[in-house]
Amino acid sequence: MMRILFYGDSNTWGYNAMTGMRFPNRFTKKIQKAYPEDEILEEGLCGRTLCHSDPYCFEERNGLKTVSMVLKTHEPVDLVVVILGTNDAKRAYGTNALTSLEKGMDLFMHEAMDPDNFKRYLKVPRFLIVTPPKMHKDYALCERTKIQFGQEGFDMLEYSDKPFRQIAKKWQADFLDLEDLRAGKLDAIHLDEEGHCQMAEKLIQKLGEYR
Repeated sequence: MMRILFYGDSNTWGYNAMTGMRFPNRFTKKIQKAYPEDEILEEGLCGRTLCHSDPYCFEERNGLKTVSMVLKTHEPVDLVVVILGTNDAKRAYGTNALTSLEKGMDLFMHEAMDPDNFKRYLKVPRFLIVTPPKMHKDYALCERTKIQFGQEGFDMLEYSDKPFRQIAKKWQADFLDLEDLRAGKLDAIHLDEEGHCQMAEKLIQKLGEYR
């Protein structure tokens, strides 16, 4: 039996771009069905970033500033699955892949791995860094996504595996590249029902390595 914490953004929350509500059969629920003996802890928040504070939102959207609280809330945890980076690719932050993803994940892991977060633990949990889903190739058809992310954001998420792989190695974390997994066509940044199925399959296979 494992306690697995999923720390992510709106795709972890299960945002349905068509209804604005949650997919009842989102990828975390599918994982729970695949491993019924495990306890799946969902910590998905729409708009969550690795380390950026949105000037138009509350501070809790900044994943760096809330990860310690979340880890202490759910302790003890055996595995922390980090699925962030999509919102860091927004034009509003004026960043590129190096500063926003590599340095962002590095800062995040520095905070997450603080020994103070694990005072009651018999052992420090393992961390699994997962690349965010790539944007749909027809993202420009959605005006809002085109304005918020643009080609720069598309490229950042297209090649997020390189900086995330480096940071995973630095912090001795595990790594999973979602490879060809893309968001749905409706808004080009959120997974559709098929995307949640594909993501669940990849994560179920990866989690099998921890048995």
